[in-house]
Amino acid sequence: MPVRRVAAMRVLLFVYIGIATVGAIAFRSLPQQDSTIPYENAGKSLPVLEALTHEHVTFLRIQDWCRAYSDNQEQRATELTSTCTLAKACSTSTAGCGSYKLFDNASETRFAELRSKLKGLPYDVHWIKIEYGPDGALRTAELAINTADQFRRDALIYNPGYVLPEDIPGEVVNHRIDSDWYYRWEDWN
Repeated sequence: MPVRRVAAMRVLLFVYIGIATVGAIAFRSLPQQDSTIPYENAGKSLPVLEALTHEHVTFLRIQDWCRAYSDNQEQRATELTSTCTLAKACSTSTAGCGSYKLFDNASETRFAELRSKLKGLPYDVHWIKIEYGPDGALRTAELAINTADQFRRDALIYNPGYVLPEDIPGEVVNHRIDSDWYYRWEDWN
């Protein structure tokens, strides 16, 4: 082998070793999760849910491709599709999307007000669904967590006194957080 080729290979080897070393150091400097309980701060979401409950919100989606909300006065969305609103009427009806209407100036303002209530959430969410009991009080809520993995769905479920649902191996796994909250992981592919 010519001397130049050997020298070039040595340089490349040192570059690869340098990159690997920097990567290892950077990875170790990232904050590591101390707890074995995923989303152990779920309870910090309750004040946000209570604020949304005061506004009678049943659904709120906050994503770049879709913004939507449903409350006791109206249902609005930037897209009238079932993937945006999660409304079954959008996928089962040729007449439209149930009672959902496109955003107008007033609903843009309302959405901004509702979105501002999410500042206290400990996690970034795609959407929140809230169900109320017969007395009008918060009964259950689901918070779809924004994850970096497009084929994974994480959700925090608020359901006081729940019975942990059974897992579906490799597809759906549920983890107890506390007596009011559990975490659900879904493989979505």
